[in-house]
Amino acid sequence: MRRLLSGIIIYFSVVTLSISVYGEALKPVTIRFPAMGTEFVFIIYPPSEGMLEEDVRNLCEPAINAIYSLEKHISHYLPDNDLARLNQSAGSGILKVNNDLFEVIHWSKRFWERTNGAFDPSVGPLLDLWGFYRKNRDDLPSDNEISEALKKVGMDKVIINGDEQSIGLTVPGMRLDFGGIGKGLALDRAKTILKEQGIKSGILHSGTSSIVAIGTPPNQAGWKIGIRSPYNKNETIEEFLINDESLSTSSVSEQFLERKGKKYGHIFNPKTGRPVDNNIVSATVICKTAIESDALSTSFFVLGVDKTQEYCKKFPDVKVFLVSESNNKLDKQYINLKQSEE
Repeated sequence: MRRLLSGIIIYFSVVTLSISVYGEALKPVTIRFPAMGTEFVFIIYPPSEGMLEEDVRNLCEPAINAIYSLEKHISHYLPDNDLARLNQSAGSGILKVNNDLFEVIHWSKRFWERTNGAFDPSVGPLLDLWGFYRKNRDDLPSDNEISEALKKVGMDKVIINGDEQSIGLTVPGMRLDFGGIGKGLALDRAKTILKEQGIKSGILHSGTSSIVAIGTPPNQAGWKIGIRSPYNKNETIEEFLINDESLSTSSVSEQFLERKGKKYGHIFNPKTGRPVDNNIVSATVICKTAIESDALSTSFFVLGVDKTQEYCKKFPDVKVFLVSESNNKLDKQYINLKQSEE
């Protein structure tokens, strides 16, 4: 990896991302806390000289509380929240829901429509069938089992009533899971609150797959984000500079099943009912909001290079870096995005 001046390289712990934080006299405050089944990290520069770390932490409290509040309503890790009750009501009518759950479903359906179904938070029955939710099988699902599970999948089966703020899952056994968009919404809300609190420079991430930047590091043009190799977490294959933007990466290098000597990743094609198998190994998206980059990184992993290029012609503000594999070699595709200097 190309070294930076005398900067400190902070590597995130799971997949794909690293941040380069330049050495300045003004040192950032790092805050870590668990939420939504992962670890959230805030790296915040004090908005004024002489501010104590405790003062910065106090400024961040409302943003942290907002994430916890959102989690209570939309996280599938909690057994008795609004999402759990909605999933349990599948096939039995319309249910009035709170603002948080209604908003994330509204955005989910919008991205489902924009990506022609590639983004779909209703694929839970498929994950369950294949053994990702529960290690409940050692064989591959049959075609008939997949067909039956697909009857429970699709945001077209979700009724949204904006006037009454109610949602209906029309097929028994349906299940919504916002792991592909919920953390992005949480980061966006936290960023908005932190800016209202006077924070001008910081970077927030959730579980290392999504990052949102507030401004830039002091006296720098942007935050340098390293994209890790899908195969070697110690190797950085590309670096991008983001300024008040969000970046998300989807990869299956860390989450997969192995059946009969073949690996199957956790990202599914909602149309086939099977794990994506299109040579894409990593999809990175840069755009203004984390909810969008979060949803689209998964979508583009499903869509592949050609359909992703079609999408980005319609939405030229979306920047994409795709990594695919062919003949044991990695191929890099840059869409609305320039390759970094070597």
